[in-house]
Amino acid sequence: MTSTTNASPATNSADLAPLFTPLNLGTRSARNRIMQAPMSVGYANPDGTVTDREIEHYARRAQGGVGVVVTENFAISVAGRQMPLQTLVSDEEQLPGLRRLAAEIRRHGALAIVQIVHAGRYAGPWEEYEKRPRLAPSAIPFELTPGRVVTPQEITPAEIEEVVEEFVRAAQLCERAGFDGVGVHIAQGFLLSGFLSPRSNRRTDEWGGDFEGRTRLPLEVVRRVVAATGPDFVVGVHLLSDERVEDGWSLDDAVRLAPLLEEEGAAFLFAVPATFETMRLPRNAGMLNKPGYSLDDTAALQRVVTIPVVANGGLGDPQEAVRVLASHQAQAVGLARPLFVDPDWPRKVESGAAETVHTCACDTGLCLRTQLTGSLCESWPESARSRGYLGYDEGATP
Repeated sequence: MTSTTNASPATNSADLAPLFTPLNLGTRSARNRIMQAPMSVGYANPDGTVTDREIEHYARRAQGGVGVVVTENFAISVAGRQMPLQTLVSDEEQLPGLRRLAAEIRRHGALAIVQIVHAGRYAGPWEEYEKRPRLAPSAIPFELTPGRVVTPQEITPAEIEEVVEEFVRAAQLCERAGFDGVGVHIAQGFLLSGFLSPRSNRRTDEWGGDFEGRTRLPLEVVRRVVAATGPDFVVGVHLLSDERVEDGWSLDDAVRLAPLLEEEGAAFLFAVPATFETMRLPRNAGMLNKPGYSLDDTAALQRVVTIPVVANGGLGDPQEAVRVLASHQAQAVGLARPLFVDPDWPRKVESGAAETVHTCACDTGLCLRTQLTGSLCESWPESARSRGYLGYDEGATP
């Protein structure tokens, strides 16, 4: 596949001005309303420490003009790690690399935020799944990969407290490293979002049962992280907005939870529909290929909170991104693959050169196929593909 340019007609930069007004996240202010949304790229070392290419990857997106860089999910513990080249935020030994990463992102003018996660029943590597326990709210069999059904271990109350402490420690390490904040991952079927769903949480203790019990752990994690970090540290949430399956966590549930998260100190929300499991259901086939597939969920959350809700998913068209802001469906726009393909998307759009933005149809999805070894893009120049990342001052044109 070759790189292409946006086929939309040239747009006056003044028409796109809403994208480039400052965005307040707690006490912090971003230079615009464009966020690098989390996207797993797998550039860390096998031991979970930060690499030079990881630093340059994220800093290059900051250099391209985004207001906020939110990293892919960094695991709060080895037991909560999903990918073999996933960054860890669990120990002092990771601080030097984390400090360099935060400093480089901020050097280019963007706020630096780390998404933190415990993968729960999706912890990996998958080929070792049966060798180590995988924690989940309840020990319910599920299809880990097509044709492979496994049963996770039900997490104990003592282990729940340990996980809360790990989230707190991860946030404190990020703060010490110089990041502006964290995004707590409560989506996609990972551990915290697993507690929300009556399908995956069948506990009868205080951590399950009714809505109050099933939301107790996610709220406790946000509460404790906010309390353990400074007043200027941003704590956001990537929230499962709708499980997209009967008898699961619904959008109505998410709308009920969102104001409670705001009360606990959450400074922004992402709406993230479906889990890895429910995304494979026939009713959800092709969902991720639909532009703006999460907009209804985003708008529903934005109506019940005052903090920014970030629209994301198929919003690479600048005119559509502006329409989302102008219609008050969201207060910011998150871009993942559009920035992976062309990190200069923000600068090109702001300068009135939106028609020069490079896009990728992603028909063969090289970015997805290479996540376990380090993500590549078919629309990058050969020099970037051979090096393994798109670096400083290199554009997307081959």
